[in-house]
Amino acid sequence: MNHLSELQIQKLLKLSDEYERALYLVSILFANKKDKAGLPYINHLIRVSINVNEKNTKVAALLHDTVEDIENFTFDDLKALGFNEEVISLVKWVTKDKYDKEYTQEEKKEIYHKKITSIIESGNIEAVRLKYADMSDNFDEERLSRLDIDTQNKLKNKYANEIIRLEKYLKENIL
Repeated sequence: MNHLSELQIQKLLKLSDEYERALYLVSILFANKKDKAGLPYINHLIRVSINVNEKNTKVAALLHDTVEDIENFTFDDLKALGFNEEVISLVKWVTKDKYDKEYTQEEKKEIYHKKITSIIESGNIEAVRLKYADMSDNFDEERLSRLDIDTQNKLKNKYANEIIRLEKYLKENIL
């Protein structure tokens, strides 16, 4: 947890509400991070959390990019900061694996397809909801319109079919 001072860790551990703790944590970890359009990255995390309903899923939504995007930040760090197992499990489901080699765009697309398949096949409806909320925000037309055409096309190519699969699963499995 070299991203946090001892004082910040102590403050985090004193926050009994996990949502408040997660929001404080990502406000530190993503303080200087920008999205592809140059806007504060934390806005994405907050929007994703707004678009899910269950408390643990809201917390996981705030945390969903911590392990993936913050160097040397781990699931063990989340546990040490007092986040519950369900939250950590949800974050694990939506976190992309780190690769030890470079892949082509087509290979990355296939790996991503397999990741989405594993989330769907898990039967974990909250993990599906979380991934759908994340992808919906990434695929949002307003967000995409701020990007250059090549980046827009790359993201549309990456997300279009997968978001349809998640949406179909949710429609078929929510009463």
